[in-house]
Amino acid sequence: METAAITPRLPLQRYRLFESHDMDEARESVARVFCPHGLTMLRPRTELDACHHSARLDRNVSLNYVQYGPGVQIDPGYLQDFFLLQIPLRGGADIRCGAQQVEATPSLASLPSPTEPLSMRWADDSPHLIVRLARPALLSRLEALLQAPLRQALVFDLGVPLDNPALAPLVHFIDYLRLTLDAGNALQAGNRLAEHAEEYLMSSLLMSARHNHSAALAGDAQRGLVPRVVRKAQEFMAAHAEQPVSLADVCREVGCSARALQLAFRQHAGQGPMEFLRELRLDRVRADLQACAQGDAGGVREAAEKYGFLHLGHFAAQYRARFGERPSETLARGSRAG
Repeated sequence: METAAITPRLPLQRYRLFESHDMDEARESVARVFCPHGLTMLRPRTELDACHHSARLDRNVSLNYVQYGPGVQIDPGYLQDFFLLQIPLRGGADIRCGAQQVEATPSLASLPSPTEPLSMRWADDSPHLIVRLARPALLSRLEALLQAPLRQALVFDLGVPLDNPALAPLVHFIDYLRLTLDAGNALQAGNRLAEHAEEYLMSSLLMSARHNHSAALAGDAQRGLVPRVVRKAQEFMAAHAEQPVSLADVCREVGCSARALQLAFRQHAGQGPMEFLRELRLDRVRADLQACAQGDAGGVREAAEKYGFLHLGHFAAQYRARFGERPSETLARGSRAG
């Protein structure tokens, strides 16, 4: 008896906007999420196999899966009001933005800047995972990290080497968000978790990807900060552990740049500020689980969500790594003790 082949699910498939073999329909549909652009086939008389899936996080960031099938030429001109982090999942693309040019691959993403003219050639079978970031929000996040107003446009290095260890937290977080969305755990717009996810993603991008403000971000990192500033940051995070606190929020509270605060934490606490916050939140979850009443079946999920853990599987792994047991085991022991 023959069994039917199972077609693998595409990334973000539950957020499908369209699928089409028609060039005009594909161009118009993609333009509704991004911007008007020219779209032509690299090889005439080949059939398009286009689709676009798009999932918004909150107000300023969306994750997108875009494919065309055969190779295409894409000419958006100036993006104007958004940045794009474009990751080929297979194949590759020739990306030209302003004076920069890269051959994008699954290990080298592209990050065109909206103030530079953009032109792209996607090779055959080169589906992309694309993170769209609103320009005003990203600039506001950069000013918060710098603790200073911007005096020139933000322009990233066009090539983003995804195998660079400095970019690992960003790459892992994007993958984490995609898996969360693929599992049907959509982040509802306006939800504090969705807001926090956007802020963390934007801050991570600005801190790890190279751009023309990177030197300013690192500018006062060499001066060092006294332990008092670290203690002040720790106290602020402890007082706001249930809220979507970002690195920029902490910088604003203590009055220093993100790079300087990270260096100070490494010197005086042996970990980064966001690592400290994650461990603090895990400690708070543990305390809540130990205090849960017997038979409280929703205890683990409620405690995790209370402190901003979006994905229960990842949370459980982090919890076990820190405490040597599963959250459910802590809950059961706390219930018995009660």
